[in-house]
Amino acid sequence: MAVPDTQTIVNGINIEQSFAIQNQIREGGNGELAKPRYQATVVWDSGYHTTSNVTDGQIIVGDEPAHYGGESMGITPQDLLLTAVGHCLTASYIGGLSAARINVESLRVHVSGRVNFRAAFAIESGNPGFEDINVVVEIQTDAPQEKVTALLEKLRHTAPIPDTIMRPVPVNIEIHQQPK
Repeated sequence: MAVPDTQTIVNGINIEQSFAIQNQIREGGNGELAKPRYQATVVWDSGYHTTSNVTDGQIIVGDEPAHYGGESMGITPQDLLLTAVGHCLTASYIGGLSAARINVESLRVHVSGRVNFRAAFAIESGNPGFEDINVVVEIQTDAPQEKVTALLEKLRHTAPIPDTIMRPVPVNIEIHQQPK
């Protein structure tokens, strides 16, 4: 593979490669590149501590904070969800800005929300999840603010994780009890 020249690299993204991938997805129908399968296996270790293996073999350690009975040895499910939203938006934003050849000096995506633990701990009825999720984007680029804001608004609709949690998505759960 030829080494790309610096004109094809914007914000660390190889623009030619990105467009080639987009064309492969377009031409590949509903194949693995267009609709990849992601997976995670979460193994309970002890207490609230878990170890997860994800699609490409990375390991994520999960736990609850000490003030909720955990040992604070890993990331919480809530933090994982907020991180997923922020990472997905960041990837969508930097990919689209790079394709538009807008140089980004800095990009920070702050994601926050409140969880209803009164419902999670069955103290009251209601939804035990996030009440809302708030995102604040701090960005510095070489482009006019109006252009960047319009592009980011368009790009947020292409981010898979925010899209997934903003619409009803079936969660199918099967329980297989192993014999002793």
